[in-house]
Amino acid sequence: MAPAEGTREIRVVLDRSALESYTKGHVHVGEVITEVADDANVAIPATVFMEAQARTLDDERARALLQVLAAAEGVVVLALGMAEATRAAGTVPLVDGDLPLAHGVWAANANAAFYLTTDPDQVKSVIPAAHVIRVPTEDA
Repeated sequence: MAPAEGTREIRVVLDRSALESYTKGHVHVGEVITEVADDANVAIPATVFMEAQARTLDDERARALLQVLAAAEGVVVLALGMAEATRAAGTVPLVDGDLPLAHGVWAANANAAFYLTTDPDQVKSVIPAAHVIRVPTEDA
């Protein structure tokens, strides 16, 4: 999926664990955004963003951080409309029906983008290893 005319390429896709790491105050996701944002986008699939919001319903600080992240320059939230859902549907069985994971995997593969996660084993059979970047679970 090439970027539409006038849009920037998606170079990185964040998964649910990367968002969780960010809400805990770890610097790794922010560092990646800083490196990429000048000439490409970091993407958060809408289903991943929704799940992250749902998991933080009782944590106003984390929810606010997610809102700030999603609104940051160089960050886009990827919609899941009819066209995207149709193209991404084949990924769902590959990840045991996990819709946010399927949306993220599909987006990374469709854009030949890097996939940020704390759990690279979860996607080792569905994303090329060279495109998976492990986010540490704690700051250095």
